[in-house]
Amino acid sequence: MTSTPIKWVAPPLGWFKLNTDGSSLGNPGLAGGGGVIRNHVGDWVGGFSRAIGVTTSVQAELRALKDGLNLAIDLGILNLEIEMDSLVAVELVNSITTPNAFLSTIVTDCRFLMERFESCSLKHIFREANGCADLLAKTGCDQRPDFISFSNAPAYVLEALAFDVSSATRFRLISS
Repeated sequence: MTSTPIKWVAPPLGWFKLNTDGSSLGNPGLAGGGGVIRNHVGDWVGGFSRAIGVTTSVQAELRALKDGLNLAIDLGILNLEIEMDSLVAVELVNSITTPNAFLSTIVTDCRFLMERFESCSLKHIFREANGCADLLAKTGCDQRPDFISFSNAPAYVLEALAFDVSSATRFRLISS
């Protein structure tokens, strides 16, 4: 095992970064999704949390991605880096094959939305670099109303936001 530093990294100038996450209390279970869009210095541009109802963790991850893509489009963003801590969801969307019938509609929706940007990339990151989206997703699990859009960061993510733009790093044990 190797201890590897894990850190949220701001996108380049002219780009925005969308971090999304899904949360499911059981699999399937009561689910929520959340995400945050930040600029090249890590400042909050927009965010959301959603109550999804009872579903699987992968479905919650994909629903959060779809919500985040729609938010980025609504904000007029052209160049978007997307990060998610669900390797399964990233591989489903980036794959050229069609997933199972249960997931095919939402995966197709996400692919279609990604084509609306001038430039767009989707990659997997470790959960240690996805703290803000994780908090937003967990809050979404049992919130009312079902969908909340945040033009400013809610108080409960301020500490995670500050950590991301600081020089502090988390470490993860990875098999070498």
